[in-house]
Amino acid sequence: MFSYLLLTAFLAVISYTNGSDEKRILLSDPQYIQQELTRFQSELQEIQVKYNTLQAKVTTFENAFISQGDKGAVLTRWGRSDCPANITTMVYSGTAGGSFYTHTGAAAEYVCMPDDPIWGPNKDLVYSESVGYIYGAEYQEPDTLFGMSDYAEDVPCAICLGEQYTASLMIPGRTQCYPGWTEVYHGNLASGYHGHAAASQYVCVDEHAQAIPGGGTHDEEGKLFYGVKAKCGALPCPPYEDGKFLSCVVCMK
Repeated sequence: MFSYLLLTAFLAVISYTNGSDEKRILLSDPQYIQQELTRFQSELQEIQVKYNTLQAKVTTFENAFISQGDKGAVLTRWGRSDCPANITTMVYSGTAGGSFYTHTGAAAEYVCMPDDPIWGPNKDLVYSESVGYIYGAEYQEPDTLFGMSDYAEDVPCAICLGEQYTASLMIPGRTQCYPGWTEVYHGNLASGYHGHAAASQYVCVDEHAQAIPGGGTHDEEGKLFYGVKAKCGALPCPPYEDGKFLSCVVCMK
């Protein structure tokens, strides 16, 4: 097909300039046509080789980017300062925190504050109005649900990376993952108290929760962890049971 197109193109007069002399080559010279056709075919082959080489490099870069971008599910392990061995590695450990439980304009989510903060250039800025706050977090009620001897123990946390996984999921109301998912840890569903002014979120506190040493000596409130009960109604019972504490499991895939 390509040779046919070249031959068709040569059915016209080809003009070119060599120095100051303009020469006109007519189709009456078959040898010239054959030479040019051979040259064009050779150049096309070289271009094809270069294209294939570049395409192979692009494919290699794309695969490397996809491999790095897709691998790595990040999750928070609430109630522990370590990450589950073998399937995750530690990004950092810290202290659970968030908004104060009575602040109506507070942020809802729990956050994991690192143990080694690095302050920015505005650390000492003098300004006392219209700001947000982050407090530490404490286990509340029932303290036995979280394995604590009393309430007001401070909550540790850890940010964990599952390098062989692409997604993480917290499933409320279960202690086992669905087929195809790998369990990271399971425990008890927690949130803020339903009667407090500040909003919260549902998180999964590890079944073998720890406390930050020395934190239980003072009840400083802040962001609070309470056990969560099921309430029948729009939530179907069965399979749920009214007034029973809910479990949870964190899974990766």
